[in-house]
Amino acid sequence: MRNVTLIKTEKGKSSEAWKSVKPVQAVIKNWVVAWFANKFPGKTKLKFYKLMGLSIGANAQVMPDQKIDIFFPENISIGENSIVGQDCFFACHEFNVDEFRYGKIEIEKNVLIGARCFLLPGIKIGAGSLVSAGTVIYKDVPNGVLAFGSPLQFKELKKKATK
Repeated sequence: MRNVTLIKTEKGKSSEAWKSVKPVQAVIKNWVVAWFANKFPGKTKLKFYKLMGLSIGANAQVMPDQKIDIFFPENISIGENSIVGQDCFFACHEFNVDEFRYGKIEIEKNVLIGARCFLLPGIKIGAGSLVSAGTVIYKDVPNGVLAFGSPLQFKELKKKATK
């Protein structure tokens, strides 16, 4: 089970529940900053993401066209030396029929996330793991594995021989 906070709502009202935990003006600011972030390359983009509240480790790389959660960007952490491929979606929240959920997305150090991955709230991607392009991460990924497929599967990564 993912580590998320649940807010029960009336049926069909979950898309309004975020207002009980986040000021509207903060979300508008994050939307504007996220828009600008996607217009700039490299380290400039990371400065915008940090302004939104993301925690980004040393030497982390984030490719273009990310979809950063504008409601809870402070719930996203990207570990040192990690790489996030192009056009990934970080969803720190979900609207369901009668509940609103939100939680953290934690990417530990030395992780590679392929292009167009979708990361759901309440997950952690373990250190040294690889996530195949297009993968939906809906549960924790252990350290040092390849995460791939639908449904999500894991395969142990072989250690490289050192000289």
